[in-house]
Amino acid sequence: MPDLAYQIERLQVRRGNDSLLDCQQLQIPAHRVTAVIAAHAPEHSLLLQALAGAHGRQQGRLFGQPLPQAGHHDARIAGLAPAATNPRQRLCDYVLQGRLPASRWLLRPSPLDRDAATLALRLVALEAQAGQRLANLTPSELQLARIARSLAQPAPLLLLDQWTAHLSAQQQLLLMQRLARLAPTGRTIVCTLPEHSPAASHAQWLVLLAGGRLLAQGSPAQLRPAASGYPPHHATPFASPPDHQRLAA
Repeated sequence: MPDLAYQIERLQVRRGNDSLLDCQQLQIPAHRVTAVIAAHAPEHSLLLQALAGAHGRQQGRLFGQPLPQAGHHDARIAGLAPAATNPRQRLCDYVLQGRLPASRWLLRPSPLDRDAATLALRLVALEAQAGQRLANLTPSELQLARIARSLAQPAPLLLLDQWTAHLSAQQQLLLMQRLARLAPTGRTIVCTLPEHSPAASHAQWLVLLAGGRLLAQGSPAQLRPAASGYPPHHATPFASPPDHQRLAA
């Protein structure tokens, strides 16, 4: 078992008397890409929100320290960047804002900031469009820009919820391949994936949810035998489609 980022004894999300999510003994490894897959999309989003501290105090540890709390900024965690609101802004400047707190947006970015933004754009295959205005980008490129801005942030843990919007299956697959290569350099990435996304084949750890409970967790190799007993719609996390298409197509 690799080193752990999250070690959760129990995680609960409730609405009044109703239990929306209840996971026990959840483990998420450090420096890996973890894909959270659920039969019902709200469940995997709830899990990421709870991991970020948005649903009250949970029982567990993050990097050996207390879990994040609602209402408190936690420098260990970055989420999916907000959608762009200024169509005249250049892509490179939008991504750079991921490096700088709002209080520093008027300051000159450091060479380290620029290098991080350039690397993030390269990871999502948008480096050639760095000088373009956001108004000239396609919906899929704008979504990749959000992911690049998220990657530019210095936080060691990245929680990517609903990041696949506007991205084709091939784009999801190729980006997951690149994230899987990035993670061992010191980034822990936890992302939601649609139930039928072929990108799950490149996750290094899987968390499967069903009925508001933790159904299974482990590496794809560990879960592959169990998948044969799932209903047909659970077999797709282990598909391996072709990988010849461009990420930003």
